[in-house]
Amino acid sequence: MWTELLIIVALVLANGIFAGAEIAVISLRKSRLGQLVEEGRAGAQSVLALREDPERFLATVQVGITIVGATAAAFSGASLAARLTPALQRVQGISHAAEDVSLAIVIAFVSYLSLVFGELVPKSIALRSSEAYALLAARPLRALAWLARPLIWILTRSSNLVLRPLGDSTSFTESRLSSDELQQLVEEAAEAGSLDQGASEIASRAIDFGGLTAEQVMIPRNRVSGIPRNASRAEVRRILLEEGHSRMPVYEGTLDNVVGYITARDVLTIAWESDLVVLEDIVRPPLFLPSTAPAIRVLRELQRRHMRLAFIVDEHGGLAGLATFEDLVEELVGELFSEDEKPDEAVRQEADGSAVVRGDLPIREANRLLDLALPEGEAWSTVAGLVVALAGGIPSRGTRVRSGDVLLEVLEASPRAVHEIRIRREATPEGSPPSAAC
Repeated sequence: MWTELLIIVALVLANGIFAGAEIAVISLRKSRLGQLVEEGRAGAQSVLALREDPERFLATVQVGITIVGATAAAFSGASLAARLTPALQRVQGISHAAEDVSLAIVIAFVSYLSLVFGELVPKSIALRSSEAYALLAARPLRALAWLARPLIWILTRSSNLVLRPLGDSTSFTESRLSSDELQQLVEEAAEAGSLDQGASEIASRAIDFGGLTAEQVMIPRNRVSGIPRNASRAEVRRILLEEGHSRMPVYEGTLDNVVGYITARDVLTIAWESDLVVLEDIVRPPLFLPSTAPAIRVLRELQRRHMRLAFIVDEHGGLAGLATFEDLVEELVGELFSEDEKPDEAVRQEADGSAVVRGDLPIREANRLLDLALPEGEAWSTVAGLVVALAGGIPSRGTRVRSGDVLLEVLEASPRAVHEIRIRREATPEGSPPSAAC
């Protein structure tokens, strides 16, 4: 019987080695692993190889754990239970169920050993000494992965085949974190001091950026000015000086018919030095992208084409707005200003705790800057748009609307738009709806 016990203990410990190796290899910091590889530490290259092929590594570990666990269960049931049954048959009261009782005792005993010595203890050791554990276990695991290649190939393909009908294109070892989960990780890292405030802000913006569309980051059409295609040299110079932009659209007839754009540099270095006959001499070809395009695609297209301006069009082909390289970068790092620019305060904190914001401030920025949870909708993406939606039309000065526990008061408005809003967080009156006009 002692031989059987030793075999079971050995199998449980083998299970623990696999379980601990999985934790150790995964938890070893990537930067530290790179340092170990550079130092030529024994086993470091094997750890790196396992980390670079996680599907194969995790499949190898699972194969080892499954085979060892199944062997331990089968062996204990066949040997220990058979040896324990005769002893229990001599005990009054349970002799008639000695076989079942012995099997239950063996299962409980082996389960206890597996949990303590096959899972908890080795994983705890692996977490505390991940570097030493990983370096020690990596070579045997890599060798096992090589030997078990056919079996691992069959298992991974079978698993991925099962996942495919479920609409999941990832492999069985991959997982996805939602943007909310990533934001939570960033916030926790900032609170724990792992990330400084600046780094956490950029990380948070980068996560948000992945969910934005061109329509959400563009300069809307009502704020876009351009230069007529047939403009004279004097008119081009006047418009550039008045608008103060480094790039300007060139259109024929209306802004819906953009033919390209010019840069102030081209005008200064070419037009003024030579005798400009037609504006087309310096017009650059336009880049058109749909308003539904992801913001990251807009940024990549601008990078790929070495451009700084994209024209965003709606479903009918009309101009919806402009997306500049600078605006896209600002979505990631915050506002950027040149030496002669003064910050245009989109949010102004008041002494009474309220905040005054521009109407064109995006909802996501208001939520970020003021720690709010104002809703975004398909019909609006700015604070002014939210106020118009809640009021049921363009409100007049002094109109108040409520969104949850946030009171929004119109401070400045015209017949066509809301320009300035005061935001104040208040307790929601009992019985009032989450969003309503006051």
